[in-house]
Amino acid sequence: MSRRDSEMADRELTDELARIAAPPRAWALRLLGPIAAVCLFGMMALTFIGVVARYFFNRPIAGGEEIQSFLLGFIIFGGIPLVTYHQRHIAVRSFAALLKGRALFVQRVFVLGLTGFGFAFMGYLLYLQGAQLQEEGTRSTFLNLPEAPFAYIFAGLITAAGIVAFALLIALLRGQQLAEAYERTDIDIASPD
Repeated sequence: MSRRDSEMADRELTDELARIAAPPRAWALRLLGPIAAVCLFGMMALTFIGVVARYFFNRPIAGGEEIQSFLLGFIIFGGIPLVTYHQRHIAVRSFAALLKGRALFVQRVFVLGLTGFGFAFMGYLLYLQGAQLQEEGTRSTFLNLPEAPFAYIFAGLITAAGIVAFALLIALLRGQQLAEAYERTDIDIASPD
């Protein structure tokens, strides 16, 4: 394979992976990845600065644990719609590997439907939790931040994951292949010879 062919193959692979990772119609999904990454970096930086401040200057960061808990919530609930879209949940594939044809289709419909309803139900429960936190006026211990807005945001994110699951279910029922590029095994990364 010539160098030019290798560069074209690399470019095609990059374009294919970019298309998979961030489809043009999924602008909200493209936004969640960077938000989760910034929150993860914030947690990492806060932990590092907190350790240095505590052990070297004997001055811990005020409210550092509360900030980290809210950031962790954004990472988890912001990542769930992405994981759902790419169908990369933790799964036991030993049974699914035995399914073929119609049985595999039924299994995928069942899993996507159950996932969508499960996430919608969790969103409802988080919404109720947010309403209760707001009614009680619950605030964080150290920073005195209201906790209800975080519950509402997390409810919205998990509900978005449910909507994504239902969108995938509709696409599957319409006969579209889901995550076919992830299932492909013939993608060959060309190495220079």
